[in-house]
Amino acid sequence: MLKLAAAFMMLASAASAYPVTIQSCNRSVTFDAAPRRAVSNDINLTDMMLALGLQDHMIGYTGLSGYDYAKDAQLSDEARGLADLSPDYPTKEILAGAEADFLFAGWNYGLTPGEGHARNLGTPRHQNL
Repeated sequence: MLKLAAAFMMLASAASAYPVTIQSCNRSVTFDAAPRRAVSNDINLTDMMLALGLQDHMIGYTGLSGYDYAKDAQLSDEARGLADLSPDYPTKEILAGAEADFLFAGWNYGLTPGEGHARNLGTPRHQNL
């Protein structure tokens, strides 16, 4: 998981040279630029992105079942301005409506490995753990 977090941080870094290619779900995924409208799915992955300081590359999160970041003093500032797009798993309509360009999600969080539910969600790029 740390390897994946480091890969996303590298993608978001202005100093990175593009294109960048990583392995995801047994396939190569090439990023021509850092994600600018990322969506995270579930509390753990959202917290990871916030802890890495990636909120400027995020537009929101899903799958938190109404979790209130205001209750968590450490993360409330980082989460301010991010949209709670859905308390449940993301749908194609939610991601399309948000114009997401990256979905950071893990299988067993409503997504499956292999073919992967995320491939059908309409984001240009996604990353499953």
